[in-house]
Amino acid sequence: MIDFVRLNYKDKDTIEPFVCNKDNFEELLTVLECHSGEIRYPYKANIGNMEVGINDKYAYVKNSIHKLYNDLKGEEAHNHNDFKYSEVCTAIDHLKKKLTDLENTRLTQLEFGLNIELPSPAECIIRQNIILHQLKIHNHNEQFGGKGEYKQFNHYNYYFKIYDKAKQYNLKKHVIRFEIKHKSNKSFHPLGVYKLQDLKSKKCLQNLFDDLLKRFDELTIVDSVMADTKITKKDKSQLESYLSYNYWGILSERENRNRKPKEKLEFQRLLVKNDLLKTKTFLRASLIQKFEELLNS
Repeated sequence: MIDFVRLNYKDKDTIEPFVCNKDNFEELLTVLECHSGEIRYPYKANIGNMEVGINDKYAYVKNSIHKLYNDLKGEEAHNHNDFKYSEVCTAIDHLKKKLTDLENTRLTQLEFGLNIELPSPAECIIRQNIILHQLKIHNHNEQFGGKGEYKQFNHYNYYFKIYDKAKQYNLKKHVIRFEIKHKSNKSFHPLGVYKLQDLKSKKCLQNLFDDLLKRFDELTIVDSVMADTKITKKDKSQLESYLSYNYWGILSERENRNRKPKEKLEFQRLLVKNDLLKTKTFLRASLIQKFEELLNS
């Protein structure tokens, strides 16, 4: 569920002496000016994989609390396994014990996502079936040097990311991850999330999931069109147009905007008529099942 978080302290004057205290952090990295011997910002320390940083203006804590939890269990810092509600709470409580004045921090960035097991390789679905988001093409499509498919759709306050989690970590099973990275708190404040402690609220987690599901529903995920011999030539030709981001780009121009809602309805009608939504239906149901399983464990 929860992965990367970034917290900013409202007042660094409390956290700075705490971090500089040897009893709290055995290792503190600073900048040393060679000639004068002056110690300068930034200061950096770690709680497992979590980075604690202080500069001349503010203090922050950032990184994956999912990886932090696995680190606490003595495992390699990774996030390819499930992250249950009880484990989210454990990771947050651990940070609260290791830091001071955590109640006076605010969340400024947040990642929320789910790993779904598949019967076939995730890279095939990402490459062949996941086409558009909000009828726009992805901004990034990377393979991580052979580590699988990754598509990222950039929006004003968030990134929507879909990638092959199994190939990233050389897992034997097939796993796909759907994830939203909230770039600013404007994206998650409407969901009732302001502080790290809010992530222990099941209601807030439900809100975050509902937002993920809303973004998922905006994806164009279509079963193979060309391989289906039952689809008429006319429908195939029309579907090919609808699956092109250029087509929707033209319809977004001022003089064509009145046509766009009608064309979207026709696109959906063709997908239902030709039974091309099996993959999307399966993934959606899997996301709901996975979230309910994690929230109640």
